[in-house]
Amino acid sequence: MSATVANPHVLDFHYRLEPLLRLSDHGVIGHELLAGADFCPAFDSPDWYRFYAFLVQEIPRILAQYPGLLFINISGEQFIDPVIFDLLRQYPADSGRLVLEWTEQSFHHAQMPDVLAAIAKAKRLGYQIAVDDIGAGVDGMGRAIACNPHFGKIDGQILIHAREQAENPHLFMRGMADSLRAHGITVIAEFIETEADRHIAVAAGVDIGQGYLWTQSKLSLPTSKAGGFFPRTSIP
Repeated sequence: MSATVANPHVLDFHYRLEPLLRLSDHGVIGHELLAGADFCPAFDSPDWYRFYAFLVQEIPRILAQYPGLLFINISGEQFIDPVIFDLLRQYPADSGRLVLEWTEQSFHHAQMPDVLAAIAKAKRLGYQIAVDDIGAGVDGMGRAIACNPHFGKIDGQILIHAREQAENPHLFMRGMADSLRAHGITVIAEFIETEADRHIAVAAGVDIGQGYLWTQSKLSLPTSKAGGFFPRTSIP
């Protein structure tokens, strides 16, 4: 069975945009583009090729409709995949509004030099860089220091743990935020669901927030899809 038949998302792409806001004044600085209507689909490599190819045409439409930055998730293996990197060259990186968010669920450290070289090339194309999963996952802080990103996102589990602290819950996040800021990295916290969460993040020195506190107010773009449309791109 072909990938397009096995996975309906390949023929009918869905994505959603989550807003990111400055905690100082609640101003929206941009959105994160998340694959899937409700959760990230379990794509294999050919499916991801088609999804990133779809974005060649979709990203300009998003940028035209929504001001600010657009964060796009990409793993280390995808950074060094020549098909995907060729597609990244076709995005309007020179707009200064695209941020590649390096996220990892698993990572082979032997690939680190190649990933860092790909990130350096992406920066030269005009991309900004964010590092996801800091404080959890695969050495997010180490990846952040290694690639000198513009943004560092503290993993949502850190905020969840901070909620459980009876006194000074912000201190659990403060050290991470201070370390990132010391390297000139703008700090993002995810999983902010309540005003109490926002207060913890502000007290911890976080710059930008993301989470249900704002998505419930429908600040983000409604789920979008394109049925069966593929731009002209060479895909295996």
